[in-house]
Amino acid sequence: MNTPGHAIVNLLVLGKRDSQSLFAPVAVGAVLPDFPMFVFYAYEKSWLKTPERVIWSEAYYDPVWQAFFDVFNSLPLLALGVLVARLLARPHAAVLFLSMMLHAVCDLALHREDAHRHFFPFSDWRFQSPVSYWDPRHYGSIVSTIEMVVVVVGAVVLFRQYPGRGPRIFLGLILACYTFYIGYALVVWA
Repeated sequence: MNTPGHAIVNLLVLGKRDSQSLFAPVAVGAVLPDFPMFVFYAYEKSWLKTPERVIWSEAYYDPVWQAFFDVFNSLPLLALGVLVARLLARPHAAVLFLSMMLHAVCDLALHREDAHRHFFPFSDWRFQSPVSYWDPRHYGSIVSTIEMVVVVVGAVVLFRQYPGRGPRIFLGLILACYTFYIGYALVVWA
């Protein structure tokens, strides 16, 4: 699932209409697991000038990058974060880690060859889902269409659920990022 999709899904699942204060930790937790990917892509593309095909066929699989990605997607580490946040009576931090966990679970179901080690550092095992969020050989066309519908319909629902200026700006940015991503993907990867 693309990052904006995670944000919308997590807000729909974990957000609460009567608790506007949960919007920020859910939203941040939804996008944080993909933060290492943005750092990776910016570094490889802008700093090293790595060609696009090399970024996704070689650089992505470098063990150092993989460890960086997996720390942010490790279910045991995220569960530890929830536990510590609860012990320290930090409910918003606990929600942030729960949101990160929901992101990781969605990724578990939608990644094939690019799967994360969701039990890192305790295991190098990767679940290679039969379904991919992007690869048309593994239902990626269907999944991406469903994701687009969920993002658009979900954003409308969330816009009505969160009348505040901050949440609406965030939702607008999410939709803008999603639109930009689709355009970028069509130009660069198609």
